[in-house]
Order: sequence, then C-alpha cells, then structure tokens
Amino acid sequence: MTKRIILASGSEARKKLLEKIKLDFEIQPSNYEEVMTPETPPEELAVELALGKAHNVAAKNTNAVIIAADSFVILDGEYLSKPHSAEEARAMLRKISGKKQSFVTGMAIIDTDSDKTFTDFEISEIWIKEISDNEIENYIKTGEPFSKAGGYAIQEIGSVFIEKVHGSYTSIVGLPIDKVYKILTELGVKVI
Repeated sequence: MTKRIILASGSEARKKLLEKIKLDFEIQPSNYEEVMTPETPPEELAVELALGKAHNVAAKNTNAVIIAADSFVILDGEYLSKPHSAEEARAMLRKISGKKQSFVTGMAIIDTDSDKTFTDFEISEIWIKEISDNEIENYIKTGEPFSKAGGYAIQEIGSVFIEKVHGSYTSIVGLPIDKVYKILTELGVKVI
C-alpha cells in the first residue's frame, strides 16, 4: 500500500515547491497555534513550530507521511513572522530596509505508521536593498507582504528588494526541498 503524502500547510509557496518535484501529495493545513518565544534559539523555535504543525496533522491521519515547516526572519535578535495588517507590513519593511537578516526555516516530517520523526532546519542570509516609502506603499497594495515571513516573498514581487542571498533558496521560499527529498527517499517514498 502506498502512503499518502500530506503537506501540513496552506502555503502556496510550499505547495509549488512540492509540485515542482512532481510529488503526489494532498494538503491539510495545520491549525496548530504558533507562539513565537524570543527566548528560544531560532533554529530550535523553527523546528518546534514545524513539529507542532506536523503532530497536529499526524494525529488525524494513518498510513501517511506528514511534511510541515515554519519560517521567520531574524533581524537584530528580533523574530519577524508574517505581518497581519498594512501598518505591521509597513513597519516590518522599514525595519528590514537596507539590512542583512537571517531567514530561518524549520521542517518536520512524520511517518504516521512507524512514528519515525525527522527534523531539520536551514538558516540563510539575505541582504535587502534600501526600500523607499513609495516602494513600501506600492508593495503593500499588492497584498503580497501579508502571507510572507519578514513581509516579502523572494520568489514573487519581493524579489526586486533582494540584493544578495547566501544559503538555500528553496528554504527561503518555504521548504528546504533537498532535505525533504532525502528524508522521503529514506522513508521509501518514490520521488524521481
């Protein structure tokens, strides 16, 4: 019997990454409540949040492999998640303008039958150009900042603000696809 692959996320970016590798999967967004605790080291927090999402969906499924992830930006020790209003997006984009930041993605994969759990994380560095107030306002009007960690999407319109990246591009988009592939292969899931 073939195991179902379930992405525990409603993220369009994560969905597209899995589609690019022709993975046959379904989507069941997790309703795990994320709590950003600044006293937790970033790599631990990213994995903890991803694991919470994975466990939430795993509890409702059998004969499945659950894939979950969580991403956020760290700037000067502050964790920046997704802005929820134009005001939050404006403040976040002004804060990251002209600065280097770390982008952290944690992931968790659970095989519900064997209860095998795999976790990992990626930390990448992103340099953002100076963003003018006019650019910020125009970008907010697109609606893109509201569903993106740090308030921008490297794979979409937000790419115009990126000067340089050091690290994993797919991890910044939302899922370290090379690591996902490796784990799925270890679990016997045929990807390619």
